[in-house]
Amino acid sequence: MKNKLVSVIVPIYNVEKYIRKTVESIISQNYENLEIILVDDGSPDKSPEIIDELGKEDSRIVVIHKKNNGVSSARNVGLEIAKGEYITFVDGDDWIEEDYVSYFVSLLEKENSNVVMNRRNFSQFNEASSNDTYIISAEKAIEWIYLGKIFVAVWNKMYRASWLKENNILFDENIWYGEGMLFNIDCLQYTEKVVIGEKCV
Repeated sequence: MKNKLVSVIVPIYNVEKYIRKTVESIISQNYENLEIILVDDGSPDKSPEIIDELGKEDSRIVVIHKKNNGVSSARNVGLEIAKGEYITFVDGDDWIEEDYVSYFVSLLEKENSNVVMNRRNFSQFNEASSNDTYIISAEKAIEWIYLGKIFVAVWNKMYRASWLKENNILFDENIWYGEGMLFNIDCLQYTEKVVIGEKCV
């Protein structure tokens, strides 16, 4: 059976120093059935030219150029056009390990969940990584987000696309800070369980 399509949405603004490494880390995933949506949010640096070049190098890349309206708007544009059964986000100044997508997909499918959240990521704090996985309630996940036990961002998570669409879950474009937390808390109103992973990817 062919792997399900995964849409990776990357909002881009003033990341010319990092965006090539970011996109190359996505292209190099060991999970190949990807739609890589690069959304240029009116970036004034060389990011737009760089992603246009990258788009010519890989047919899985979709490049969108739009007027600047913030990261929430950029991610919503990605959500609107995404064709994947699963959705994940990567920031334009980050990079991911080659098993990032396959790891999240395996957890979603193993537990037949709507969302998977990862508690570990590479940082200056050198957090421990493990293969431990478990299920918690949505209420517990909200508590952990507020307590900082799960980082509030959207880039360490994967979502079932049909679930997001059925519940009309989008980013609030009036919010310029903490938009990830708001998005995740909104998501958790519509599910009962959350799969948690502990592996740094």
